[in-house]
Amino acid sequence: MNLVQSLVLAVIQGISEFLPISSSGHLNLAQHFMGVSPSLALDIFLNTATLFSVLFFFRHQISYFKKNLVYIIIGSIPAGLIGFLFKDQIETIFGNPKFLPFFFLITATFVLLTKWAKANGSQMDYKKAIIIGLFQAVAILPGVSRAGSTIFIALMLGLAPQDAFNYSFSLFIPASLGAIVLGAKDISALNIETSILAISFAVAFLVGIFTLSILKKSLTTKKFWFFSLYVYLIALIFFFVI
Repeated sequence: MNLVQSLVLAVIQGISEFLPISSSGHLNLAQHFMGVSPSLALDIFLNTATLFSVLFFFRHQISYFKKNLVYIIIGSIPAGLIGFLFKDQIETIFGNPKFLPFFFLITATFVLLTKWAKANGSQMDYKKAIIIGLFQAVAILPGVSRAGSTIFIALMLGLAPQDAFNYSFSLFIPASLGAIVLGAKDISALNIETSILAISFAVAFLVGIFTLSILKKSLTTKKFWFFSLYVYLIALIFFFVI
């Protein structure tokens, strides 16, 4: 993989990790059209860069993490179990882009439905944490957006947009750490120059910070559902070209 290809993937990761359009799906498609074999290890590496974006963006919200730590742990369990137990099957799915249009449709439908979600003053509890965690587990599939899935169900459970945003990305941290641990061996075996990886990491990190701001604004202005139109279009196009 050359520098241009790597930079394109880094920008895609930085944008699509946080917008509800699925980073894994877009990375999978981009690698497919570049003639590069889709790599779960590369996805995890770039995901690590956007993990740092989240840590930087939420650096002033340590109190929120402390207050909700138990719920974050509980919500992280489903994805952790599925990622550990079905790692090989997940890698097989990542290697077959023909599944992507169907998974994109799931994302688009989740995001569209948020248009009718209404906050009711509901607070996080153990039941909500488990339900949101199960939706995060579904988002292990390429094409199913993690942000889209978790924010969708959090809003449907009555959480305020700001709370849905905060909790979704609180869950992102342990999920990313778990993926790094499970994929560490594969990441170390990536056949890409160290300098290219370093530049790509930096680009994904910076783009990720910018994109988080866009996502937060879309939630507070109730325009989050607009992203579903793009994802439906992507799904429709790729039903015919993959």
